[in-house]
Amino acid sequence: MPSLNGYMRKLRLRLAGKELILTGQCRQCGNCCRHLHLSHKGHWLRSRLLFGHLKRRDKQLERFVVTGRDRDGLLVFACRCLGSDGRCRDYANRPQLCRDFPNKEIFFSNAELPDGCGYHLSEGIPFQRLLEREKEQRTGGKTS
Repeated sequence: MPSLNGYMRKLRLRLAGKELILTGQCRQCGNCCRHLHLSHKGHWLRSRLLFGHLKRRDKQLERFVVTGRDRDGLLVFACRCLGSDGRCRDYANRPQLCRDFPNKEIFFSNAELPDGCGYHLSEGIPFQRLLEREKEQRTGGKTS
């Protein structure tokens, strides 16, 4: 769910011929499970009442508990399945949201990777594209 700034970031990357590059690995700190946002139909959740309705329809959401609000009024959640060691106690059954973390869309929604996270997002030109450019320059644009 990109914000206006997120759309501008996407446009800037496209015009510069760059992409977001994800590097690193999980440090199993659990910070991504202690401070997260959930969405419904393309919008971040702001209503505890709506979250209650969604939980009744999707039992997987019962693993999340509201812990407060962020500076933009969005609900902040924590996962009940997080162990004291920073690992998921129900890893095999974790929801798609967790399986997809970290999603590059974080960069476009004005969110950030949690403190202590071993992953990093940066802007750059993917190595494969650099190789292709170099090959084109060496062959003068001719393909074999």
